[in-house]
Amino acid sequence: MRCPNSQVPVRAPICRQHLQIASARQRQTRQCRRTVQTTRCAAGLTVKEPSTGVEFPEVTTLWDGDKMRSVGAGVRAKKFGFLPVKVYAVTVYVEGEKAARELGVRQRGGFFDDNRDEDYALALVDGAFTKAIVVQLVRKVEGKQFYEALEDALAPRLRLAGDTGSLTKFGDFLSGRTMEKGTDIILLYRPEGALELAILPPGTSEYTQAKPELRIESPMLCRALFETYLGSESVVPEARSAWAAGARSLLASEQVRRDTRKSGS
Repeated sequence: MRCPNSQVPVRAPICRQHLQIASARQRQTRQCRRTVQTTRCAAGLTVKEPSTGVEFPEVTTLWDGDKMRSVGAGVRAKKFGFLPVKVYAVTVYVEGEKAARELGVRQRGGFFDDNRDEDYALALVDGAFTKAIVVQLVRKVEGKQFYEALEDALAPRLRLAGDTGSLTKFGDFLSGRTMEKGTDIILLYRPEGALELAILPPGTSEYTQAKPELRIESPMLCRALFETYLGSESVVPEARSAWAAGARSLLASEQVRRDTRKSGS
């Protein structure tokens, strides 16, 4: 992603097609500035969740995979009495190039004709590329509490699919842990339908250091978990809007890439 102050270099002579490409890039930058306000430009780009101040690397690698790009960040809050209390900041990572290409295919097929956030968010869930939800706690949380907050959404679907064993493995992994403020929880969804999990202690500066602690082979658990965040009844609805905007930015970058390739530049 370009910094807000970056400019598109234009060489003379300028043809109409080059001007159109430059204009598309400028529109993309303006759109990101309006809708994805979590990105800042500095040495080591990060995506910042503004209400908590938590910053996630904009680009990272997880385990031994390809580069992953954050599509935005949000906050999970729960009400205690009448007061909302922030529990964690959360981001979604995708394999940027693969995701952009697949979004381009869907766009050309008319999937985004209605320009709905729901369609863009679900395209991230459905896409045949690796994706990850990364949570950073902003308060101390018991692992059992974290699991139980998700269990209500996950359990009905896993019971219907006859896959309660996968849910039990997920719950056992989290339960019994006390997770301090600053702990990162990584939930990585492989295209083959496997969920890989890791918990990083506070102060871990690089996700590249992470290694999966558990792998659960369950396409249903993967989809149910990611729809809990990216689906129509998201537990973080404002974050879902940011992720849809991030998907639009990936699509815009793919359109610019295709236009540039067609122009021969």
